[in-house]
Amino acid sequence: MFRALNLLFSPEPEWQKAALKPPHFLTVLFLSIIPLMAVALAVEGWSLVKYGEVFRGLAPRAVSVERAITYEVCYGVLSLVVIFLGARLLQNVGKSFNLNSGFGACFILISLGYSPIFLARLLDALPQINTWICWVVGVALSFRILYHGVALWLRPEQTKGFGLLLVSFMYILVLSALVQFASIQVLQGRFLKNVIENEPPELIVPETNGSD
Repeated sequence: MFRALNLLFSPEPEWQKAALKPPHFLTVLFLSIIPLMAVALAVEGWSLVKYGEVFRGLAPRAVSVERAITYEVCYGVLSLVVIFLGARLLQNVGKSFNLNSGFGACFILISLGYSPIFLARLLDALPQINTWICWVVGVALSFRILYHGVALWLRPEQTKGFGLLLVSFMYILVLSALVQFASIQVLQGRFLKNVIENEPPELIVPETNGSD
């Protein structure tokens, strides 16, 4: 978890340190990505239940615990699937660039490149902020991490580095947007209707003082 945070503020030194002592991809998964994702989604889920969510620009509406859990689990599972598939894709693309990076190295790059999108879920805990703005912030920070990661972690030839950066970033850009869209449909009750309640969420009425 701290590795992902360090990459956010000082990506170049952190990638250089990782290159000197490469971690196992399972270590990154279980000690960095999953804890970060769990904390971010737990905070967002708590906020959904506590303060509600703004649907289509209207006033915040209450979200049930069941709907919030389904939404967060869906987002987390889909994100992990995207990360694993992205690692395999990058590995195959790397072979076409004559880059002999293993699955573990590609997984570390994609997963840590995806980590700012998880961090942006903390910002998304505020119902007044549009969820897509949070996604844009996460994707922009993702590019910064990938930019240094491709050069310092995968170490491709200079003429091939831009191609690998473009492939990895476009993959995260497109697939994270699809995950975001699918999860929003779950939150709004359009997907997984057999798992979550079907009735529309209730409008949150601000509390008033007894003297009002």
